[in-house]
Formats: sequence, C-alpha cells, structure tokens
Amino acid sequence: MTIPIDTEFVNYVDSFYGTNDPLYPMMNCETKQPLNVYDIVRAIHTYIERIEKGDLEYAHYAWGDGDSLDRERVRDILLEEYNYKYVPDTFNMADMQWVSQYA
Repeated sequence: MTIPIDTEFVNYVDSFYGTNDPLYPMMNCETKQPLNVYDIVRAIHTYIERIEKGDLEYAHYAWGDGDSLDRERVRDILLEEYNYKYVPDTFNMADMQWVSQYA
C-alpha cells in the first residue's frame, strides 16, 4: 500500500502547528524558527514509513486519510524526533515577533 502525501494534509497540519495562523504554534528548539512545511513533510514521511513497515511498536498505526489522529501522530513525531516544542500562548503569531525572543 502506498500512501500519497497530499497538499491538503500538509496544509491541515500547518494550520494547527505551523505558520498558517496556527491554533497550537510550534517552534524548533535549536533554530528558534516556527514549524516549516519542509519539516511537516519529513514528519509525514516518518509516519507513513511506520505504517508501511508495520513494526510491533507501531502495529496499531493505520492511515486515516489525513484525519485528526494522523495529524496528532505527525505532531508527536515533530515533538519527539524533530526537536519542536509549543510556543507559549502569550505570543502573537500573526506578527512573528515572538521568534526574536527565543533567538
């Protein structure tokens, strides 16, 4: 089974955690930059590899056509393996000035 990565799912993840007016903004702990589309796609690839590989640890993983569970699993990969963290609620994502406070 091949799972395609579509723009709609990438945008869906971005709308929650990236720079597209996110509900729960994330930033990279090393670079202090907001979550970018490149890392979203990389995390989606990691998730799909886990589904396709079928290791015992990820046996319960199944592609849900880009549903909220898929998004949350990609989020977990970003937090655990790509060194991202949530940005505190006190920052205004619209003007991106919060980045300088972490740089």
